[in-house]
Amino acid sequence: MSRKGRRRTMKDVAIAANVSEMTVSRVLRDKGPISDDTRKRVLGMVDTLGYVQNRLAGSLATSRSNQVAVIIPSLVSNIFTEVMSGITVALEKASYNAVVGISDYSLEKEEALVSSMLSWRPAGIIVSNLRHTQKTNNILANADIPVIEMMNVTPDPIDVCVGLDQSRAGRTIANHMLSRGYRRFGYVGWNVWDHAAAQRFDAIKQRIESRNLSIVAPDLFDSPPDFAAGKNGLKKLLEMAPDVDAVFFSNDTAATGGMIHCIENGISIPDQLALAGFSGLETGQNMPLKLTTIKTQRYDIGRVSARNILNRLAGQTSQKVVELETELIKGETS
Repeated sequence: MSRKGRRRTMKDVAIAANVSEMTVSRVLRDKGPISDDTRKRVLGMVDTLGYVQNRLAGSLATSRSNQVAVIIPSLVSNIFTEVMSGITVALEKASYNAVVGISDYSLEKEEALVSSMLSWRPAGIIVSNLRHTQKTNNILANADIPVIEMMNVTPDPIDVCVGLDQSRAGRTIANHMLSRGYRRFGYVGWNVWDHAAAQRFDAIKQRIESRNLSIVAPDLFDSPPDFAAGKNGLKKLLEMAPDVDAVFFSNDTAATGGMIHCIENGISIPDQLALAGFSGLETGQNMPLKLTTIKTQRYDIGRVSARNILNRLAGQTSQKVVELETELIKGETS
């Protein structure tokens, strides 16, 4: 989605809705008698144009903030704590601060956070992943500040994207497991709103099905699985499909839980069951068996995202797509 390059104003909304700026102001403040038709027309143009009300008054409205808005889905996961570490370290070196919002993997909550944060005129904004509501897309496309979409990459970001090719990562881990001779696959994860995990799963599934094989992937969770959920998820998967010989997990934390389930129940790894995770967390590499996984540059994703904001603020150009490499760790669990 290409950017229009100019922040929309109340005057733009008024012209598009064929009303006065005072009417737009009254609708946004919910003040005064306004007909339902006018209200709907104004609010429709607000969404279409991506207009965000300026909550800073007077001279403050034109001054540059030293805050950068960051919206991530969770801080529970080690993945995003490392990403945030990279962001904050890079920003602090340049005397900028990160203001963090948590979307809980909800596109609607992300939309509300984007609207709220941009109304306070941050110097830039970093959002996780590439999928947003149409209103969020409109707001970000019309923001006159640097916009970074991180974790995934696409040829056509709103402004700049920093991350990895999730599909390529999925194909890499699938190819490895196929090369090891496994043929009956399972998947323990959650990919309804975790769009990065969904993209990886789709790539894994497609590669396996291209070999005329199938994968069992029950819908077990309403949030990304943690250690306990990974342990319980593998138990439920094996009850449903006891003949699987290899299981992919959507993250390393869940995979370590699966490994503990195997150890506690006398399931030999990898002779009876192979396991593969994703992200390359230190925990997975310090288990009784080193976990097979894809290592990602989480700290660098955050650091590079922040650096792109700072470079743009300094008037430097930046690449639209910054793809970071991943590494296949051929652990002892496959």
